Formats: sequence, structure tokens, C-alpha cells
Amino acid sequence: MSDIQRFMKLFQGYSLAHGQYRVQKHEADGKLSGRAVTVSEPATEKHFSHHLKGGEYILGIIMLKDDNSCNFGVIDIDIRGEVKLKDTLQELEKKIRKTPLVMCRSKSGGAHLYLFCEPSIAAIDMVAKLNEFAAGLGYGGAEIFPKQISRANEMDRGNWINLCYWDGDKSDRHAIHMGQKLSLTKFLNLAEKKKTSYEKLEKYKPDLVNQFEDGPPCLQHIMTMGFPEGGRNISLFNVGVYYRKKNPDDWQEDLMKFNYENVSEPLPSSEVNALVKGVSKKDYAYTCKQSPLCNYCEKSKCIKREFGIGGFGGGQLIEIDAITKYETENKQSVRWYIDIGGERIEVTTPQLLDQRQLQKLCVEKLNKCPSTMPAQTWERRINELLSSVEIIIDPDDASPKGQFEKMLDSFLTGKVQARHRDEMMNGKPWHEADEAKVYFRSEDLFIYLESRRFRYPSQHQVWSWLRSSGGDRKTFRIKSKPVKVWSVPAPQFYDEEELDIPSSVGEDF
Repeated sequence: MSDIQRFMKLFQGYSLAHGQYRVQKHEADGKLSGRAVTVSEPATEKHFSHHLKGGEYILGIIMLKDDNSCNFGVIDIDIRGEVKLKDTLQELEKKIRKTPLVMCRSKSGGAHLYLFCEPSIAAIDMVAKLNEFAAGLGYGGAEIFPKQISRANEMDRGNWINLCYWDGDKSDRHAIHMGQKLSLTKFLNLAEKKKTSYEKLEKYKPDLVNQFEDGPPCLQHIMTMGFPEGGRNISLFNVGVYYRKKNPDDWQEDLMKFNYENVSEPLPSSEVNALVKGVSKKDYAYTCKQSPLCNYCEKSKCIKREFGIGGFGGGQLIEIDAITKYETENKQSVRWYIDIGGERIEVTTPQLLDQRQLQKLCVEKLNKCPSTMPAQTWERRINELLSSVEIIIDPDDASPKGQFEKMLDSFLTGKVQARHRDEMMNGKPWHEADEAKVYFRSEDLFIYLESRRFRYPSQHQVWSWLRSSGGDRKTFRIKSKPVKVWSVPAPQFYDEEELDIPSSVGEDF
């Protein structure tokens, strides 16, 4: 098996689409900027070969496979953003040597920590394990791929990630192991050696103290490692929040006792009393965004724990994790997808901008009701997500209107055609040759669309699409009854071609 074939086998993904990132310029901070395009066809050996030879695009793989499983996943630690690379790449590589993770330099100079599995494992298990590894390394909250555990609908493809080793051995997106840069072949050897199964993954459990096992996992990590210098106040404040949730009557005493028994250099009583005052406020909550808590965040676990962020006194805090925008090249159609706790739903622009509409949609699609925020806070959060939104270019015919036009053409040309007008009552489209039009009843079109599981926003939207395609309404009398029908220009299928008859043949006849 060639290195290209080994690389291809290692990075198996979605069978119906792949990504291509075409580099346009280098930013001042080392990041490459370019145009990301999702191509609706499988990634073939030709695409992988093109990538490894340093072609005009970097190959992107949608790791969420057709059956919602994954052969690989990635922890993406950037050099900027909320979760920054704190170690050198060499220091980080030392931390992962005893794990199944493989580290590659990313295109921004950060780190991609790959986890390869054979056989593939459920995406939900892959995401959970990667979050656990990230928290254990002190990079809790880092971006995790796959970003979703299932697709929203048939038109959704899922997010993809740029692969390593663009331009082969000359690549700056190479693996590092034992302090050394690895060639493509040595990377493949290491990755294949480190491939693991779900059963083996389950054995990689962080050795954490039992304390706080019903509360935020970050407190377990901090307790295990010891309260860091400069982070004692924040850590103890959150211990106080935990105790207040768990023991509302005597939590102050619990906090005082914890400070003297578990902190190597306990805070003086005056500082602990100040913390008690802060925790006593009515709107008390964990300060998840602050260090050191954010370094060990495992939100998916925390939300499920009795005294975690979703427990005691209020519903779980549901936030939008990411937004993906699909738009056609002509900008005529836009589709939005949001990721919430690993689940993914399609939303309209009005729903994205209106908390109440989004709440209703989440209840219908996810059986969850997100908490509302003050208007300014909500707008700030949406703007924050839009500033880093992933934009994927759809071909023009991938828009809902483009898909409908394909369906309409199939309906008009693929069904048994009516021989005369009366047969429209049997659900058949009728071609009027003299007018170069096709007539049909709208109810028959809707039956056809539903049989093909085509999702349309509303009947009014379908009628609008018909009008934009040259459609018109008309009433026929069939068997003495008025029948309302639609007419559209006859598809190409109906065009009668004139035959070129050779002159000699014409003369003979």
C-alpha cells in the first residue's frame, strides 16, 4: 500500500462531500486566509494525492461519516482566541506521549492533536473523549472536531478540517514526536501504531480525586493538581458556589474548613470572608470563563452533574457553540446551522436574531429550552460568533430553490405523461405542444415532493418558486368541472429536434 493510500485510509470521512481550502494570502500573525469551498463529491485518491503534492488547495475532510461515526477526531489548540497554546509544541508533545494522541503543527502554528480509531466509534463518544483529553492537558474548551454528533438534515454536510502534510515532507503541518519533525512515512507509522478502539479508550481515565464528583469537573482537576498560585481566590470562590448549591444552610462553614484543610497556603480569614460575601449574592454562579477553571472545562459532563452548571435552581445553560453559514456563489440563497451541545439544527436568519423564535425551535427540534439573555448580551454573543463564522460556498443549484427546480424537472419529465388534458385528474402532467407548456395540478406536485422527502418551507414558497420559473395559474373545465392548474414552460426534455435528412435520402424518397 502506497503512502497516499495509507494516508487516505487514515483520514476516512463523509462519503458525499469534502472540503477544499484555497489559500489566497498570508496574514501577519502567520495564519493563512483563503476561500473555503465544500464540494459535493467524495474525496478520492486523486484529491489526496493532489493535497500531498502541495496542489492549489488544502484537502478538508468531514470526519462525521454517513452513520454518525468517526475514524478520527481532533483537538485544535490555536495560538490566539480564548484557548491559547500555552506550551511550546515540544512541551505539549511530551505531555501526550503516553496517550493515543498524535500531534501535528497546524497551519496557524498551533497544534492539532489527532485521535485515530479502528474500528470507527460513535461521534458522541469521540467528542466526549477528546474533551476529556483536552481538560486533562489544561486546554479545556479547545475547539473539538467533529463539531457535531449528527447532521441537521439531508442538505447539511457538517464541518470539515484541513488535513496535515499539505505538500508532503516539505509541509510545515508536520507531526512532532520525541522532539523531532516526522516525515510523512514516519507520521503514518506512528499514527497506525497509535490507532485505538473504543474499549481501549475507556481505560484512559484521568486519575482525579473523588471530591466534587457531583460538581464541576474543573474543580476535580484543580483539587487533584493543587490550587495554583494566583488562582486560589477564583478557585475558592467557585468551591463556595459548589457548597452553596449543595448545602445552602451551612456552606460558609464548609468553605472555611476546605480552605484550611485543602489549600497548601490557606487564604487569611479576611479574604475568605470577602469570598463569602461574593458567593452570597443572589445571582451567584460558577465563573467558567476565568482561569484556572476554563483550562479544565468539560461542559458536557458539568451540565449533567447534580451541582454542576446545569444543576440546582435553574435549568441548564444552553448556549450556541458555533454558527455555520452556507451561501451560494451568486449570494441568492443563505442557510444557517447552529451547534448546541454537539447537536445541530438549521435556522433562518429571523430565528437566529430572535431569542424567542430560537427557543421555540430548540424545544421542537432538541427538546430543550435555552435560557434567555438580556438583549445586549444576546447581540454581543451573536456578533462574537458571526465574527468567526465558517462560510461554506454552495453551488447555485444546491440552494432550496435550485433543489426544487431539479425536483420540478423530474416531476414533469419522469412521470407517465398524460395523453390528453383529462388525464391530469389522474395525477399526470400534460404537455401542450402548441404552447410549449406543461400543465399540472399543484396537489399532484406536492404529493410527488413528499414522496421524494423534499423539504419545502411552505406551499406559498413553492408557488413563489413556480412563478419565478415562469409558472402561471389557469382554470380548465374537465368533465364540466372547473379545475385549477399550473403551467410552466416545457422542459428541454420536450423540445422536438429537427432531423437533418441527407439530400440524397430526400431525393430517393
